[in-house]
This record gives sequence, structure tokens and C-alpha cells, in this order.
Amino acid sequence: MKARTFILAGLCMLSLLVIKANVNNPKSISSFHNRSDIPPGYEELELQGSLMLNAGPNDIEAYVDGHYVYVEFHRDFGAVSITLYDPNGLTIYNDVVNTTIQQLVVIPITALNEGIYTIILENAFGDADGDFEKQP
Repeated sequence: MKARTFILAGLCMLSLLVIKANVNNPKSISSFHNRSDIPPGYEELELQGSLMLNAGPNDIEAYVDGHYVYVEFHRDFGAVSITLYDPNGLTIYNDVVNTTIQQLVVIPITALNEGIYTIILENAFGDADGDFEKQP
């Protein structure tokens, strides 16, 4: 019984140290909760929906630069299906990504014609989608 109490007290102390370290390092807190690492010159894709009940608005970011679509996962959503549709509704890209391992997906769009394209992300808990315009 004493060993269990000692271990529990040690875990509590460790968690307090971790919390204190994060409070004293605001970059680590903001980089987790307020991600917006979209590089200058890239167009953000507004995604509607959610892949998880408690997911925040910046847990997934998608952006485009005219040559590629980038999908960046800032938390683990498990297996996520990514599908890209052309202006006629035809599937032109589909892949399943394990977000536990891969946090950035890069989809080439250089060869696509101009028009409005749709991207849909789906997992076991929900979906999110957004549109972007491919320009010449």
C-alpha cells in the first residue's frame, strides 16, 4: 500500500513539473493550440467539419500554392482518407494516411486544368471538406 501511495505521489509531482514547464514556455502552448504555419504566398483552404468531436479549428490545416495541395495534421486522427474531386465531381486522387506516422500530405496538382476542386477528409469519427480554385 505504501509503494502505491509513493508511486502516485511521484506521478503527481511529475505532472506538476510538466505543467509548470509548459506555462513557462508559451511557445510550446501556442504552437500546439494556435497553429497557423501556412507559409506566406500560399492560399489557405477552409475546411468545414471535424474528424474528431473535440478537435480544434487549427488541428488540420490545408493550403495550396498552385502546384501542390498540402494537408497538415497537428494531432493524431488515426487513418484518414483524403479524396480530391475535379470540377465534374470525378475522383482524381484518393489515399488513406496514417496520421500517427504521417503529419504532412502533399498532393501534386500542376497537371490539373483550371477550375474549382473539392478535397474531402474522412475518418471513423467524421469528415471535413473544402474547395479551392486551380488557376492556370
